[in-house]
Amino acid sequence: MSVIQQALELSANLLEKVSVLISTALVLVLLRPAEVWLSETGRMASRRRRLFILAIFTPLAIWGIFLGFEIDGLGFNTRSVGIIVAGFLGGRRVGSLVGAIAGVVYALVVPDDLAWFVFAASIIDGGVAGLVARYFGINARSVTLGAIAAQLAHHIALGAVLFAMDMDTALSIASNVPLHVAKITANTIGVVLFMSLLTLARDLQIARDEAQESRAMARSARLETLQYQLQPHFLFNILNTLAYLIRVNPIKARQLTLDLADFLRYTLTREEEHTSLRDELREIARYVDLERARFGDGLIFKTPLDIDEEILSSVTLPPLILQPLVENAIKHGSVDGEVCVMIEVEQDADHHHLWIRILDDGPGLEEQLDTDVVRYDLRSAHHNNQEHTTTSHKSVGLQNVAERLTRYYDEDVVLKLYNRPDHDGACAEFRIPLNLSNTQS
Repeated sequence: MSVIQQALELSANLLEKVSVLISTALVLVLLRPAEVWLSETGRMASRRRRLFILAIFTPLAIWGIFLGFEIDGLGFNTRSVGIIVAGFLGGRRVGSLVGAIAGVVYALVVPDDLAWFVFAASIIDGGVAGLVARYFGINARSVTLGAIAAQLAHHIALGAVLFAMDMDTALSIASNVPLHVAKITANTIGVVLFMSLLTLARDLQIARDEAQESRAMARSARLETLQYQLQPHFLFNILNTLAYLIRVNPIKARQLTLDLADFLRYTLTREEEHTSLRDELREIARYVDLERARFGDGLIFKTPLDIDEEILSSVTLPPLILQPLVENAIKHGSVDGEVCVMIEVEQDADHHHLWIRILDDGPGLEEQLDTDVVRYDLRSAHHNNQEHTTTSHKSVGLQNVAERLTRYYDEDVVLKLYNRPDHDGACAEFRIPLNLSNTQS
């Protein structure tokens, strides 16, 4: 067999074994995010991270010793892959230490006259890789040239020492240049492939994080837009009331203006896209006080008194999600300027969801469909932009509530509007997930 054929056979065999080594290394390394591995390399790596690299790549380098074979009395293996990668990721000291440990093991299985050679070669591989990472980084070019330089360094340096000690042995080893080139090439491919896959995994994770952040920003912007859509309609009604009160009751108009300022401070200056159930109920009560300026004592408002304290503080909602529903109940439930509006909060039987209901004692829905329950299919409305047939209680505000609930909870949130059975009036209700240990933040 010619030297060229031997070199090709060597390359194929080494690459096959390198692929096994890389697959195993990636499984171990990806136990931690690739971004963590590549955020600090070389000398900048933390002590804890260096220890972890040492613990992973030392066994891999030792395993590489036994993924070897001989050609014409020369031993070839893949230990350099684990050693050089350890140097790139952990720095000169980590690379040298991994090389020293692997070198000791390798020295035990080679002839005594070569033991010192393989031990020193392993240390040089790790040390040179660490120096390249320190001064040139770990980009593709640096990794490729660094892997080649590390192996050439130990061949040239130790070859010169061996030549001074035993010229015949040195010339015999150096004479098989194609085999050495094939070994350096295969190991370099292994190192470059491993570092490239690690970088690719890091870049994919960064891309996923950026995409998630972009979706979150778009979601937040849409929620904010939906929230502010309520303001013109609400302000129009209140300003009309103020215009009337300024003429007939200036003192009450002044107090209403102050109350309105407090209410708008809550709605317009919030940085968060959520609020607690307790704060939401408090601000809705303030909103009803503003509406009472129009309705007087004919507007009665009741909120639940027996809600569990943990639910009040832990359950989160989009701000003012109840305002359009309460406004709708007041508007359509009022008869001769009188209406009673109530809010109910109830857990379902499995305690996984919370029902929130806004009820009035008015005339109820003016029209009825085939069933007395009108459902807003939020997911269909969200994805297909469908228009749904409802009763006269439907308004832009209700569509706003539906979309905000869908976007905020990102799941099948049910919003229903129906006549109260066995009672006068209508009920608007929706169900939200109840997870007190993991509410939205």
